[in-house]
Amino acid sequence: MDGVNRALEVDYLIEKSIRFFSQISDDDIPCIFISYQRRDEDYASEVAEYIKSKQLDVYFDLEDNDLKLQNQIVNPKEVTNAIRNGLNKSQYMIVIISPNTIRSPWVPFEVGYAFDEKGDNMKLLRHKEINKNTIPDYLKVKEMLQGSSSLDEFLKTIRKNHLIYENLMKKGEEVKTFSEYTNNPLNKYLDNE
Repeated sequence: MDGVNRALEVDYLIEKSIRFFSQISDDDIPCIFISYQRRDEDYASEVAEYIKSKQLDVYFDLEDNDLKLQNQIVNPKEVTNAIRNGLNKSQYMIVIISPNTIRSPWVPFEVGYAFDEKGDNMKLLRHKEINKNTIPDYLKVKEMLQGSSSLDEFLKTIRKNHLIYENLMKKGEEVKTFSEYTNNPLNKYLDNE
């Protein structure tokens, strides 16, 4: 069982009902909010899929229908509420840092809103095309994941802290290992560590 995107209400509700019958709760499967600039949509989507393949949930707003609607009707108050809702559903946050991040109107809001609450559960995922020295100062105080190895270590830590292996095995679910990917699909975006 892979993780789900909690922004996709229909898929999430279906998965939640399946999990209910397996006695798996949202507390058993933590959620990671993906913060990114729209120009990095493909990269962010691949990050979200990779995390889901590791049996963790994500909140990836590209598929949030409420957020799409509020953006279309240019309702900044409700866009802000939709983002806060996604952040509140998530225990962790990965901020994708790329050359485009600096131009984002929403990444600074997302980081600011979640900064204190997420604490050490907020990590930066640096694209290999951005120089560490050009990253905005407000982001430099958070831990930076530099490549696929550090991302995997972060995801393993989440799984360990939430007893993913134990909870899924107790409930008869298949547990996936990190050795499934011999060539990480994110290597095209991340530095080799």
